[in-house]
Amino acid sequence: MKIFYKLCIVALIASLTLVSPVDAQENQEPNRLSIGLMGGVTQGHMNIGTEYDPTFGFNLRYAANPTFAIQTNFLFGTFTSSDEDGFNNQGNYYDRHFENSYFITSVTSQINMLRMLGSKSETVNLYATVGLGLIFNDVETETRNPIGAWQQFTGEDHSEPAFFANFGAGVRFNLGRRVDLFAQYDYNIANDDLIDGHRTRPELDIDLNRRTQDHWSTVTAGIQIKFGSSDRDADWHTYRPGVDPAALDRLDRRVTDLDGRVADNTSRLDEHEQLIRALEDRMNELEDRMDNLEQLVAEMDRVDITIDSDVLFAFDSSVIRENAKPTLAKIVRALANNPDKQLSVAGHTCDIGSESYNQGLSERRANSVKEYLVNSGISADRISTSGYGETRPLVPNQSEEARMLNRRVEMVIQ
Repeated sequence: MKIFYKLCIVALIASLTLVSPVDAQENQEPNRLSIGLMGGVTQGHMNIGTEYDPTFGFNLRYAANPTFAIQTNFLFGTFTSSDEDGFNNQGNYYDRHFENSYFITSVTSQINMLRMLGSKSETVNLYATVGLGLIFNDVETETRNPIGAWQQFTGEDHSEPAFFANFGAGVRFNLGRRVDLFAQYDYNIANDDLIDGHRTRPELDIDLNRRTQDHWSTVTAGIQIKFGSSDRDADWHTYRPGVDPAALDRLDRRVTDLDGRVADNTSRLDEHEQLIRALEDRMNELEDRMDNLEQLVAEMDRVDITIDSDVLFAFDSSVIRENAKPTLAKIVRALANNPDKQLSVAGHTCDIGSESYNQGLSERRANSVKEYLVNSGISADRISTSGYGETRPLVPNQSEEARMLNRRVEMVIQ
């Protein structure tokens, strides 16, 4: 049995050394699980007087909140008899002796009485306990002076277990980073007269059925180590999910950022609507001008035509839009009806993209216009093309409206 005790102590010390502190953010969920190492003394209140005997063990604890916790206890110890007779307090007249090497396991609930009374202390609490347990007995008895009826009963050596009820109270101190100190008193009542191995009066049927209850007191103290990565624990701190000031600040910043993005997008939508209206106005103006193109070409030595690239092409494309072909068809008719006229086509871009890329794009767009006109029946010899990229802006490229003006195809008929 002593070897088993030593192994338990080694296991407890090893487990405690593995519990290393880890910094945690404030308002993180607190630690709830813990392990405790404890020791103390017991005093039996039985048929035979007992000595103050040592006991030791450990516990596993779960704290639901600062008010309520559940604890499982594991205790080892020995009850030994004294010369005091626990039955009549007149000395151990029958010279009865026993030794019980026991193991106890119990489950108790703990209620923080100070919290129940409204205290918010995070350094000390007073608690009450109530629970049930099972004691595994290993009893050896001896009666050295049997007299009368006692000659027929000298005690019972046995290893039978017994259930018991537990009631107690204690005090707990918060020592700092996940470490508590505690001390408590427990009063235990067994459901059998088995703890000391002796009955008071064996001749009675009630005693033969083991109805006499043994009871004992235990005073223990120890240290509690909390498991987990948080510096806060549920024994002292109330955890309210979602109530995290830092998280609320982060959420508020995200909402503010989202509001800003919505406002920016709204502004951009308004700007796009303005651009669309401006483009529609320019297309209407261009349409009016193109309706009179044949007459202008016939009457004037030189006719300048500027068409927005956004009308002819999609962004970053040199493929002519379908809805732009009717506009180019009017140029085809004007050239066909005036065979002595020549056409020059020049492509221009804004500053989006590299200079070399924009130069190539402007040349490809000018060539696309020429290709469409040639495919429509105009001789290629009458058409010249050039590309200027971003080198000849009409206005500085400081806004989308300005860039839209600079993306253009300029044509001259003369």
